[in-house]
Amino acid sequence: MTPESLVQGTHTLFSLPDVAFRVNELIDQPNTRPSDLAEVILCDPGLSARLLRLINSAYYGLSKPVDTVSQAIYLIGQRELRDLVVATSAVNLFKGLPPEQVNMEIFWFHSIACGIAARELARRCRLPEGERLFLAGLLHSVGKLVFYSQCPDQYRQVLQRFEQEGVDTVAAERQVFGFTYADLSAELLKTWRFPERLWVAVAHHLEPAKAPNYWLEAVIVHAAVYVADSLQPSANVTPLTVDSPDILASLADMLSLPPESLAALPTEINLQVIEIFEIVQPGATLIY
Repeated sequence: MTPESLVQGTHTLFSLPDVAFRVNELIDQPNTRPSDLAEVILCDPGLSARLLRLINSAYYGLSKPVDTVSQAIYLIGQRELRDLVVATSAVNLFKGLPPEQVNMEIFWFHSIACGIAARELARRCRLPEGERLFLAGLLHSVGKLVFYSQCPDQYRQVLQRFEQEGVDTVAAERQVFGFTYADLSAELLKTWRFPERLWVAVAHHLEPAKAPNYWLEAVIVHAAVYVADSLQPSANVTPLTVDSPDILASLADMLSLPPESLAALPTEINLQVIEIFEIVQPGATLIY
């Protein structure tokens, strides 16, 4: 088994919907107008409703409510529209996994937190088109969901080695499968026709030093996971420096950022994470 064979064997099961591909194609074309994108978005009532909810949220703080998809797209911008479409599509794609395997609300809360942290870190690092790193952060661990759904018995072996032998889950994945969830996530992003810089960052976020290229992107996703790990669905956030100052200093050094800038990030993004999570996962039952 390889990441390629596993993804190819589930290609139709884990394919992004046409609306996501069409939005991506339109955004990559220089002459696309908001009305062109609106025609696509309006074909998906659920997505249209989420878009309007997002643009009317406290995050944007508009003085007047927006009630048309075209106007929402004009105000939100094409990049954030792409983020919303992919996030919504991915959440819907992996619905239905048994709760005893994975708590999907916790999984997507962490994923959204990682995406927002990656986007913000890319901005602070002044990475060109760094907003695209939101998608790398959001989708960095979707390979776990493929493992859970397609290889549940084998993945139980991974969990057993973790629980009984104390083997790190990533190391246990390599022992059982020969590759990790990061490899599988990256392969899925390749089949979804994501840019190379995104799937390379995902593939190497566990060990950024081994990235053959796009090293900074891999470091940003690596650090974003660390930031997301500190977040909970609560307005009260513990600063990063309290429990792990050495790790914080190391990450800040790799990113060429002041440690205090990285330490403050969880508090700065937490409410935004909660708001975006509630839009992407309407009706979620996490306790705030």
